[in-house]
Amino acid sequence: MSVANLSASIFTALSSLVSNRVYPITFPLQPTPIWPAIRYTIISNVPSAEICGDGGDLTADARVQLDVVASTYAAMLTLRASVMTAMPNVLPPVLLENSGTYDFDAETKTYRSIMDYMFYASSS
Repeated sequence: MSVANLSASIFTALSSLVSNRVYPITFPLQPTPIWPAIRYTIISNVPSAEICGDGGDLTADARVQLDVVASTYAAMLTLRASVMTAMPNVLPPVLLENSGTYDFDAETKTYRSIMDYMFYASSS
């Protein structure tokens, strides 16, 4: 699956949870970010090996980090639960690999949950 298609799938699955505030790689700096919001970063994109080569982006399995950010800890936990409910509906098939990292950003005064998902395009 191409990076553009993967990005579109993530946006479609999660945008309604945060009024379309789903961003690739970074949150917008200007104007001041509005919370809650979700950021996704494609950590790796590994083509699936096949007998006649690899399928390139079309069969690449991708690891994606989601940062779920909110102004309060309770709001972050609620949004995190909503994200975990929405993500199994994404195509290609996706599995939650890590959901246990939490953080507080003193600069933005926000709470963050960091989750890693594996997208298995080779299983589509």
